[in-house]
Amino acid sequence: MVDFLKAFPFMALDDYKWKYSIPFIRLMGMDNTHVHYLTEKEAARRNAIKVSDPTRLINDLGLPVFVEEQINDN
Repeated sequence: MVDFLKAFPFMALDDYKWKYSIPFIRLMGMDNTHVHYLTEKEAARRNAIKVSDPTRLINDLGLPVFVEEQINDN
């Protein structure tokens, strides 16, 4: 209850106890407006190459070869 009232300082204790229903208070407690910003590392991971066949990364001499296949989010 205290955390909820700290998150919503415009609501009085009497309003919390008597004016609003429990489902409404739980709905207000869910933060649906949270925006998650990606870090530089997370953004780079999302743009990473997709490897469909691991054997394509090795050439005839056993040296690694990087094949760029972009991920299609469509």
